Amino acid sequence: MSRKNVAGPIVGFLALIFCFISIACLFLKAWLVFWIFLILLTATLAVLSVLHYQYFVNLFVSRQLRYGTNVALSVIGVIGIAVFVNVIVTQRFDMSIDLTVLQDNSLSKQTKKILKSLNKNVEIIAFYSDENSQLAIRAMHKLELFQRESEFITVALKDPYIDVQRVDHRLRDGTVVFSSKEREEEVTIVSEQKFASAILKLIQNKTKKIYFLLGHGEYEIDDLSRSGLSEFKKALENQNYEPLSLSFLTEPDIPSNCDLLAIIGPTETLTTNEIDKINRYINNNGKLLLLFHPSDSSEDVNKRLVQLMSKWGVSVGNDLVIDRFAFEVMRGSSAPFPKFELHEITRQLDPYLAFPKTRSVSPKDDIKSDLSVKSLAKTVSQLGVSWAEKERTPDGKFSGNGYTAGIDLPGPVSFAVAVEKHISVNTNDTNSMSPTRIVVFGCSNFATNLDLKKANQGLLLTSVNWLTEDGDLIAITEPDRDTQKLRSMNAQQESVVKITAIFLIPLVVFIAGLVVWWNRREGGTV
Repeated sequence: MSRKNVAGPIVGFLALIFCFISIACLFLKAWLVFWIFLILLTATLAVLSVLHYQYFVNLFVSRQLRYGTNVALSVIGVIGIAVFVNVIVTQRFDMSIDLTVLQDNSLSKQTKKILKSLNKNVEIIAFYSDENSQLAIRAMHKLELFQRESEFITVALKDPYIDVQRVDHRLRDGTVVFSSKEREEEVTIVSEQKFASAILKLIQNKTKKIYFLLGHGEYEIDDLSRSGLSEFKKALENQNYEPLSLSFLTEPDIPSNCDLLAIIGPTETLTTNEIDKINRYINNNGKLLLLFHPSDSSEDVNKRLVQLMSKWGVSVGNDLVIDRFAFEVMRGSSAPFPKFELHEITRQLDPYLAFPKTRSVSPKDDIKSDLSVKSLAKTVSQLGVSWAEKERTPDGKFSGNGYTAGIDLPGPVSFAVAVEKHISVNTNDTNSMSPTRIVVFGCSNFATNLDLKKANQGLLLTSVNWLTEDGDLIAITEPDRDTQKLRSMNAQQESVVKITAIFLIPLVVFIAGLVVWWNRREGGTV
């Protein structure tokens, strides 16, 4: 056999190897190696064409070329028909089937029902930076399922640190914004229920009314001074709520359209009749936001409100919470930093949120079976460093003598509580009866214009959202991911899998075919 006949197959074999490596590098995005082997592939093909110039000339005029061309055209025709049919089917019919255990690739019946009723354009923008890339992938995967179900939905992913023209000061990294012409909703948790609830709120386009009680020394929403709530009112209006004032002197009862009753810092006693009105409202699946303030005397002016909260499993102390380790420096140890407890309200909150002068608010020991009473925030420090002081001087002021065992309430001390009354609900019914919900804080100053910083505002707004059920307009039971165990691969293992699937397996098949061809050629059958 001549050198030319031997060199030809070797060069052809090298060309095929270079081709496989180039394709593998293309999928792996190893651009430098890709270009190197692409150049080598081009060079080997050029050498091969020189060595077998006459063979290529004969090939283009041979009968084999005609047969090969007919076969190629037939294959292309079959592939074209398959693509055409596939496009028609995907456009006219949804033939996808989700076989995953967690049903990650499908939406619930409740969500599909909501999307089917959607008749207005909804723009969804997910703001995720590169630091939250994994969360962004999860969010976009879920949002694309929403987009596939409705032609009125458009989805986009943007970086909050790059797209500064769209992002305002309220938006944080990890926020998904749902907007229509009428209103806008924000979601910070990747969840089908949260996304579907946001769209449902856009469909309903209902502005919920929050009534702020007046007439007992409470802070007022129209007060622009340092002790007013005008900034809180503005924040609520930005969230599409309608804050209104309520006085029992002009209104015989709590209005029927009241979605939330807010009582912020009362300093005068409520009458028995007024307490009865509030109690009736709460019992009728009402929502209450109650912010106390430490009493200036041993005789608590809010005694009737405290007794009402006791019926709902909340113990409100006539005391002053002290923390000598974790506190706001400018205000002293009576402005403790909170340690937030696990609750939907306290997710993604700033832990350095101070409560200037707060009394203790904690769950009672004897709670009714149909009530869920959970602490939202406690002092950071333990016994002897944080406590709720009860000792007072003769003029009614707190003694300031430090922790007194047997008299003061030992730390850590709770000073915020969330209450929910359990009801039997059908998870398939989006219009099921809403539960009674109450949030009680031992401090009211942090809601005023003087102290309503970004962190304080976030806590108040998430409390309002939870009270009004704006985060859970529908009930969707999502699978527990903790029960699904799957070992994750590191970067090196992922590369091995990719190289094996893209390069090694095809190479083995190619070599096997080459061996068979060579054996047949040597045997004279080819």
